[in-house]
Amino acid sequence: MVQFFKVKKPSAPAKAPLDVRIIELNGHGMGVARHQGKPLFVAGVLPGEEVRVQLTAQTSRYATASLQKVIKPSPDRLKPFCIHTSDCGGCNLQQLPLVSQRELKQKAVLSLFGRHGMTELPEPEWLVGEGQGYRRAARLAIRRQGKGVALGFRQSQSHELVQVESCGVLAPVLSKLIGPLRQLLNRLCSLRLLGHIELYDAAEGVALLLRHKGNLPAADLDILLAFAQEYALALFLQDDTGRRPLHVPFPLYYQLSNLTLSFTPGDFIQVHGTLNEAMVQQAIDWLAPEPGMPVLDLFCGIGNFSLPLAAAGHPVVGVEGVMEMVEQARGNAEDNQLPQARFYRADLAADFTREPWAEEGFSQVLIDPGRAGAEQVMPYLAKLSPERLLYVSCNPATLARDSEVLLAAGYRISRFGLIDMFPHTPHCEAMALFELT
Repeated sequence: MVQFFKVKKPSAPAKAPLDVRIIELNGHGMGVARHQGKPLFVAGVLPGEEVRVQLTAQTSRYATASLQKVIKPSPDRLKPFCIHTSDCGGCNLQQLPLVSQRELKQKAVLSLFGRHGMTELPEPEWLVGEGQGYRRAARLAIRRQGKGVALGFRQSQSHELVQVESCGVLAPVLSKLIGPLRQLLNRLCSLRLLGHIELYDAAEGVALLLRHKGNLPAADLDILLAFAQEYALALFLQDDTGRRPLHVPFPLYYQLSNLTLSFTPGDFIQVHGTLNEAMVQQAIDWLAPEPGMPVLDLFCGIGNFSLPLAAAGHPVVGVEGVMEMVEQARGNAEDNQLPQARFYRADLAADFTREPWAEEGFSQVLIDPGRAGAEQVMPYLAKLSPERLLYVSCNPATLARDSEVLLAAGYRISRFGLIDMFPHTPHCEAMALFELT
């Protein structure tokens, strides 16, 4: 979602702590109080709580503060399950029950659409799943610290790194690797070349991608290889020239119903496997193409939606801007024996309506763009005039913006869904079905 505020340099913060009452939570999960007639934002609090805070920054419009003590807790307050929650800030809603988290997210998303004049959306339909141990992919930041290295996550609203020992939302098999990985990195002599680590919980084992600059010395490569063998990991390295495998003892894929989708570390995959499967099934149910009806899938990635649609008996054309992803999707179609799924590379920010695949004509279209949305794509989609268009979004703010183009072109939103893909954070995914009136 779009940031509601941006932390600026402190301007003479008060030295003495303040006791304030939290009025509400905003769309980012920050508590809102009042101080000197301005909004005061505090993380880690609940509505109605009386808390002691320390001012951290002030502007002419608002102030921010850090939580020092909860004086009068809300009866709804939960004990966070993660020991790093106050420092990391990534899962800043752990003190709030999941049901209340979803109410907050729904309110925030509906507010976004309301700003664009869409105040009468269909009742949101929720997809929910596990709240802990759900992340099958994660990025760990690396920072040199003295003669060693720190490993963890970037602090919320900051570039500072928070060193962690474990992570409650990571799949347990990934969380357990954090300590051994830190020990591994501290054995390497090329710390200044290291970038970050990406972890993936694949169907047959864990994959690790180490991003780095320059050439790693042979001694470090030997240490990395031995670590991968000891922990039975698939290990990939990536520098400015691309990715290369160092140790791949098993195939890398995730299961989607009875399909296998191969990927390479660095490819985008949905982090919540259970909800991804539910989301794909809901997309097929909502789009509901007639038997044998062709479907166009834009921003198709490695075929997350395309291949299940093809397996359901529909000819599918998947289009993606990155050739590596197109080739991966083609390989997945071949591996799953789905010749009715065809994949092409195209610049979707340009007019694609004259492309041979677009001129085949589609009455059913699915799009799943990145966080930036599909603003440049929308006029060309409206030009194709499909009867039904399903928009899956990881950023409801850009979905709300892009919806204006379709509504102006004669579409209406017939179904609207929210997907709690990231429990304990303010973020959620959204799904809207547009039908031509």
